[in-house]
Amino acid sequence: MKNLTMTFLAMGVYLFSSASDVQLVVQSVPNNGVVMGNTYRVYAQLPSADQSIHAVFADDESPMEIVSQNGFFQHALGGYQSVDIQPSVVNIEPSLAFDSWVTIGAENSFENNLWNIGIDFEAFTNGGAITSNNGAWFLIPTDERTTSNNGLVLLMQFTTTGEAHGTLNMQGWEAENSVWQARNLTFSTNNAQVFGCTMSDASNYNATATFNDGSCLFNESGTALTVGELAADKAAVEIFPNPVMDGIINFQFNEALDLTKEPLIVQVYDQSGKTVMAHRITNSMIVNGNRAVLEHSLAAGVYTVSITTSTFTNAMNIVVGK
Repeated sequence: MKNLTMTFLAMGVYLFSSASDVQLVVQSVPNNGVVMGNTYRVYAQLPSADQSIHAVFADDESPMEIVSQNGFFQHALGGYQSVDIQPSVVNIEPSLAFDSWVTIGAENSFENNLWNIGIDFEAFTNGGAITSNNGAWFLIPTDERTTSNNGLVLLMQFTTTGEAHGTLNMQGWEAENSVWQARNLTFSTNNAQVFGCTMSDASNYNATATFNDGSCLFNESGTALTVGELAADKAAVEIFPNPVMDGIINFQFNEALDLTKEPLIVQVYDQSGKTVMAHRITNSMIVNGNRAVLEHSLAAGVYTVSITTSTFTNAMNIVVGK
């Protein structure tokens, strides 16, 4: 049973170094009750920018196990890999965003070249566990998704109503393409972290965050960015899903915002140009530093949404469905 996995992993390399300093980190992901249970993401935390990860594997020496006492949520429109998550479908079916899947670096099908060999995902597809002693999911080592973002590489997402835990093995490259392996790394949702900026002097300091995800924002002088600086330079925004459903509008900003000194103003206009809704977005409405959730009672139809600060204006059309 070991031959299949090791033949793939070797790829012409016969000696592996151990990477005992690689760790697994579990993120708690808010799903705002769109699906039942809690959503989590599991990341590999790489200690060096020179490291990459190109395979999550199992063999006889180090089996793989990913288990939840109550099973995993599996959406009918999703799949067991992130490559099966189509962004256009998420726009019209928001619960798909919290499907359960495995990956390396990608959360949907965009520029996603994930492969797998040997692992039987049938039980996982039906809400059960992933267990294997012979297989891997992987990218070719030169794929850009194998490199980290702020030291983190996404490995899987799952939603469950119970506690989940797992044991994973990984392989990647060090600098100059030498190969490392890390075996028998464990995770548990009991240790899930809230990601965000934990530096109190940053623009986007998040008092609820327990894990610094590298998102803290400062200007060139080392001081916190103002809302105006963020909006003018970085804070492009999109609305999802669109069409808007279920009485909620989600505003996703490209960067985290600190709205302590200057709130964002949201105005919604109908097709005649009449203002039908206006709100101030404050820090209390921000989720994970860069997403605002706004409830509405708009009738079905087409609207224009304007988002404004003193230095930034963005307008877009939305469709409200019922």
